Amino acid sequence: MALTATPTVRRFLFNGRILPDPDPQLTPEQVKTFYSAIHGDLVNAAVEGGQFEGDAQIWEFKRSVGTKG
Repeated sequence: MALTATPTVRRFLFNGRILPDPDPQLTPEQVKTFYSAIHGDLVNAAVEGGQFEGDAQIWEFKRSVGTKG
């Protein structure tokens, strides 16, 4: 029985949406910085996850919740 390698696809979740991986060479933190130009809420978001679901690695950007003042 031969084993075949399959590439892992990264998926980034934010606010109920899947954001495509802009560059597999970027770290999840760099991907967050890349998308923060479009989604301002990502500037202070936390990067969580890294778990595998099938052939995909799932990362989630979670907005930090706090109080002002």
